[in-house]
Amino acid sequence: MSHAIADHAEDAALVGITAAGLILFIAPLLLGSRFPQAVVLFSALVAVSALVVLAVAIQTHRLSTRLLTILAALVAVDAVMRLVIVIGLLGFSPIFFLIIAGGFAMGPSFGFASGALTLLLSAVLTAGLGPWLPYQMLAAGWVGMGAGYVGRLTGHSTSRLSMVGLAIYGAAAGLGYGLLLDLWEWPLVLNPQGSALSWTAGIGIAELSRRFAGFYLRTSLLYDAFRAAGNFILLVTLGAPVALALNRFRRRFLVRWSVAEPALGVTPVNISTDVGTPA
Repeated sequence: MSHAIADHAEDAALVGITAAGLILFIAPLLLGSRFPQAVVLFSALVAVSALVVLAVAIQTHRLSTRLLTILAALVAVDAVMRLVIVIGLLGFSPIFFLIIAGGFAMGPSFGFASGALTLLLSAVLTAGLGPWLPYQMLAAGWVGMGAGYVGRLTGHSTSRLSMVGLAIYGAAAGLGYGLLLDLWEWPLVLNPQGSALSWTAGIGIAELSRRFAGFYLRTSLLYDAFRAAGNFILLVTLGAPVALALNRFRRRFLVRWSVAEPALGVTPVNISTDVGTPA
């Protein structure tokens, strides 16, 4: 029962943050360049959201305060990796490997926080602050969160089958990450009168979808495919040992020790029948 309550509390926090985050991605499709880009405010809200889901996970014993040191280490390593390879190789970036592996082993809250905070820290280190930052943080957080649910479904197993499944998820997440960012950026980058693939205010859903599909296929699909392939290869080759190590940390740091109270009772005494009764 306690595990079910913990799962529901964690899920409720993540659903609320996801619903609010989707508004950030959908609003530009409705408003175009009129949508306000309050970078600092949005980034702060996403960062606070990451801390909120961590707090919920700790309170429901899905995480421990000691596991936060693991989160800090992963975020720091990942941010430094992005500092070395800012753009990546034709769309591939190694930062998603640790986000996905960490979420898989530690859970959805850990995965969301890892993705969001990694992008925030790397943006600070690379001077990559801009209107794209909160969207990158949300999308990367969702990548880690999804990996957490994959881990929950597989029981955090590091079997070959589970790792292949995680690698397939990593490939899909690589495509989804790029698609989400294009969904936000598309209404802002092209002149509405300059191309048949441009965003235009007031067009129907069908035409909007057709234009976006054409834009994505021509400008981003190949780039995102390299990210998807890189995620798949890294997770197939290195996912099992990394997830196994993180699983050990999770089990060790979530152990709750208790001291059993000795049972107090009366021990029966058997008196032999050949013991005489004094006169």
